[in-house]
Amino acid sequence: MVAIYSHLHGPRTIHQGQRGFIYTAVPVPTVDVLIVGAGPSGSIAATTLANAGHSVAVIDKAVFPRHKTCASWINALAFSRFPYLQAELPNLVDCPFHGIRFYDQSISRQGTYNERKPSGYLTLRSRFDHGLAKVAVKAGATLHQGVHPVRIDEDKDAVRATLSDGTILTARFLLGADGSNSQVARWSGLRKSWRPHQYVLCANEDIPYSPQGIERFYGATFPLFVSLRYNGLDGYGWVFPKRDYICVGIGGRVGPFADIRAIMRAFVERSREVKLIPPDLQISDPDYALDPAGAVHTMKTLTKDRTILIGDAAGFVSGSTGEGIYPGMVSGAIAAGVVHDALEKGSSDISAFNQRWREELGGYLRSLPGGEQKTSTVSRIDLIFRSRLVSAVAGRIFLYGEPLSFGTLLKSLYP
Repeated sequence: MVAIYSHLHGPRTIHQGQRGFIYTAVPVPTVDVLIVGAGPSGSIAATTLANAGHSVAVIDKAVFPRHKTCASWINALAFSRFPYLQAELPNLVDCPFHGIRFYDQSISRQGTYNERKPSGYLTLRSRFDHGLAKVAVKAGATLHQGVHPVRIDEDKDAVRATLSDGTILTARFLLGADGSNSQVARWSGLRKSWRPHQYVLCANEDIPYSPQGIERFYGATFPLFVSLRYNGLDGYGWVFPKRDYICVGIGGRVGPFADIRAIMRAFVERSREVKLIPPDLQISDPDYALDPAGAVHTMKTLTKDRTILIGDAAGFVSGSTGEGIYPGMVSGAIAAGVVHDALEKGSSDISAFNQRWREELGGYLRSLPGGEQKTSTVSRIDLIFRSRLVSAVAGRIFLYGEPLSFGTLLKSLYP
């Protein structure tokens, strides 16, 4: 008996009979929700849906744990928004960080916002994403690794995905969590590609370093180290000490003739000169990636028929900081809630996602004023290095995406 797949008639089983072959239909596996992409947005969506009692299949082209170019800082909001992850901290993160220290574009002046409690955690994406995928599987989701969709068809009743290994999955709803170069976005017609001005270019390397050496150089507790507008870059450079690595990188919006490698080399040398990194730390092979920072605000809709885009596929990356892990996770949870409501009602209407994400994430994802207002934005950044209070307010805005408000001011005074 051999199982085959027919693009015309679906899967069937062939039996050898006395009068030749007999074809018997084999049911196509059907789930409530199919999720393409098992990163933070896809895994959180899968966990939320599985915990609500729905059947979920997640597919990812990689085999976990897998490398992902990312500075990998997760603010504390993620663990208050998803409290069940507190128990998983040892499986997800390396170490906490406390506050943030800003440097100016020449790494000459500084302004610091300190917090006694952890402001968030540093990790490797290989560890964090693998841990989240395990949580989703533990909740009841099925994970298909090392496969990708080669075709997706949708009708009024369901979505059918043909995978690269020949598997066919049918689902009532589809979530596209397959990154900034999303196939689901293209196939659904929601987006062909991001435009050049919607991307930020990042260079990043996690350099192995001994935990004892890290503690000797940075202390037992340390903040994030960020050089705003380093060397005039419309972005920032960073140094993030982790448990067994020191992460060094730069990211921002660059013109077509910018030499990102030269900027990265200059940042490393300047960081070594001002003792922001140990003298023997050597950058060898940085990774480069494009992230759609703030691009979600350019999308007219993130839903079409039975499909929702989440995470980087939808541009859920802060336009101010380039941080996309927390908003990606939240977008997955919001999408899961919308799909849950539709399943409970027996409806296919998921358009509510477009309003719900704006209510919770609209402020977090905003970009710093540019264009004609760029000069005033740069002037306000300069105040960080003149006033402790401004440093503290800027710290909370950077770390937590808080608005400039009286509440943020109070939290800055009493961290």
